[in-house]
Amino acid sequence: MIVYKTDINNLDWEKLVDLYDETDMFIGLGRKRDSEKIRRSVENSYRVVTAWDSGKIVGAARMISDGECYGWIHDMAVLQTYRKQGIGRTIIEKLLEGNEKILVGLTSSFEAVDFYTKLEFNKHKTAMAKYPGLSDYLEY
Repeated sequence: MIVYKTDINNLDWEKLVDLYDETDMFIGLGRKRDSEKIRRSVENSYRVVTAWDSGKIVGAARMISDGECYGWIHDMAVLQTYRKQGIGRTIIEKLLEGNEKILVGLTSSFEAVDFYTKLEFNKHKTAMAKYPGLSDYLEY
């Protein structure tokens, strides 16, 4: 049975880094094993949801928000073997809980566009981004 947690006080940070390493998420910081930067980023988030299966972290995401007008979802990841089981949907639902009246945005990986569309996210016509390096997600 999958257990969802929003408390990061007792989070096993190495297990979280393992998730982001295996899924190649968190702008590559998981693969770099940059646990301190991941930890600081997660600790400074508005809301964090992790999904656990018998002590193993199988999914996670976080939201940065002012809690009034805007929120932005980052670093959504579910292990490949756990996908298509509703875990990602539940993580997003828990991030959005109580934030139904704010504008929530995110950037999707190419393969997750359909997933977010099913959750009623829509493509934004004028979204812009500035990355610290080159990215396949930006038009130059």
